Amino acid sequence: MKRTLVFLLLGPALVSLGVLMFVASIERIDSGFVAFCVMTSFLITMPVSVITGLMDGYLARILPISARVLFTTFVGATVAPMTVCGLTLSINKGIVPPWVLLAFAVGGAVVMGICSLLAHDYGGVRRASG
Repeated sequence: MKRTLVFLLLGPALVSLGVLMFVASIERIDSGFVAFCVMTSFLITMPVSVITGLMDGYLARILPISARVLFTTFVGATVAPMTVCGLTLSINKGIVPPWVLLAFAVGGAVVMGICSLLAHDYGGVRRASG
């Protein structure tokens, strides 16, 4: 349950907070546009969080946290640009510039790595082997 909340609420909220800080720092901008950018970033981050959260939950059973976080960041860095490319190709049939994809890859890696660290059960009950 904790993993679901972290990946589906905290991940998109972190991205939306970053977008809010960036867009709101522009001097002459409409508040409606700021709200649109925050809402759009939250909705675009949801598929990335779902895919990465499912993968992280699977890897939590077989890998230690150090390796799992590394794999989770790789998946976040891969799925985020794929989502942007898919949306761009379906909307206007255009090609996304590489610098935009790099920004989404870095953002996806950072946010999904943070979510993986926060979703880990550090003081959990140990299961008896048998």
